[in-house]
Amino acid sequence: MRPQTLLPILIGVAVGAAGVLHGLKLERAAKSEDAAELRTTISSLEEQVAMLERENESLRSLAQGGGELKVPAPLIEFAEKAAGLDFRSTPVVHRLAGEELLERVAASIESRFPPNSLDHREAAWAKMGLLAPDDRFAGQVAATYSLGARSWFDDQTGEAWVTDRFDESSVPDQSALLRALVRILLHQHYPPAPGYAGDEADRARTALHHGTAISIETRFLARQALGIGFTGTQDRSEAADLLNNLPVYIRGLATFPSQLGAAVAGRLMEQEKLLEALHQPPTTTARFAPDLDGIEARAIELPASNDEPVLEETAGWLGLKLWLETLDPALAVHADGWRGDRYQLTARSDTQLDLVWDIELADAATAEAVARAGCAMAGFLAGSDRDANPDEVIKTPEGDRISITRPTETRVRFTHLGPE
Repeated sequence: MRPQTLLPILIGVAVGAAGVLHGLKLERAAKSEDAAELRTTISSLEEQVAMLERENESLRSLAQGGGELKVPAPLIEFAEKAAGLDFRSTPVVHRLAGEELLERVAASIESRFPPNSLDHREAAWAKMGLLAPDDRFAGQVAATYSLGARSWFDDQTGEAWVTDRFDESSVPDQSALLRALVRILLHQHYPPAPGYAGDEADRARTALHHGTAISIETRFLARQALGIGFTGTQDRSEAADLLNNLPVYIRGLATFPSQLGAAVAGRLMEQEKLLEALHQPPTTTARFAPDLDGIEARAIELPASNDEPVLEETAGWLGLKLWLETLDPALAVHADGWRGDRYQLTARSDTQLDLVWDIELADAATAEAVARAGCAMAGFLAGSDRDANPDEVIKTPEGDRISITRPTETRVRFTHLGPE
């Protein structure tokens, strides 16, 4: 069905869903005893409406001059030969206006997480000190990927996009397209497992796939340099400036695949072990730490809570490293002592959220260093002019209670509770 035909249908569905949503909100007001069930239903409908609105925008873009890009055969052949794989179906690359790329990337980032869980992640990361309360993860990460970009791969659909600034005769643009083609190729052979594997596994898999694409793009550019003397690269100075002004956590997550992911993928390609790694992708970001290859995360059992758990996840080696870098880049070395972590966000009410984060370290000395960093973070979050003391409950101006304890010799517990 053509975009012009689908647009009114989807708009009608979105309007209808919005009407149902409004009715449910009125019903919730009339029947407070069904509030919890209605909240779940309303949240689901809101997500569906948002998805339909994003699809409308996509179809409108295609109807107003978008369409598909005819991918040059030499780039397809280069991707297949370099990766040692053949495309199982013709790679699909769409065109869209450059100003629409940011919204599309942000929507894809939001949809990769389980429904309604990104808000809880942002709340947990803010309580840890990884984000400020007004940071918006999807929009800020999307900005780093889209600003000045010529291509982008959507790992939710397995398809790619190029902007209206894409120039088929430009070597940098060809290399950007090749990078997206490699991602499509890997997605066809090694798609993500059904469901969501968790933040660590998702980040590790993405880093390996994107790192592979970067490594193959580098080979392509090297060949162009030998063949035609091309030595330039695409200018993304605006994106670099943006990165430098983002929180350490968002900058670190955004650059992890292209930096450490590319290093590991390149080494695996040289050792002819890439396909084996793609078949059994790493499940932790520690796999990309130079000195932690082969480290198995220890199981973490968090203390029992009487409140409703709304999120349980792991920050991983990468999360701990970026947490330490947020305080002081010199502290990041202690992240190599990571041996496992787990955090839980629980709700005492609709507005009261509590966080407990346990971090298992290699030895007591590393645990002591991480605990000291936690005391510094607690003092910062509390707006105090001093670090918190171990086992002390330090309060924020809003009444939140933050503490750092040592449940065992090698474990650090960071607790950030709402007001009493």
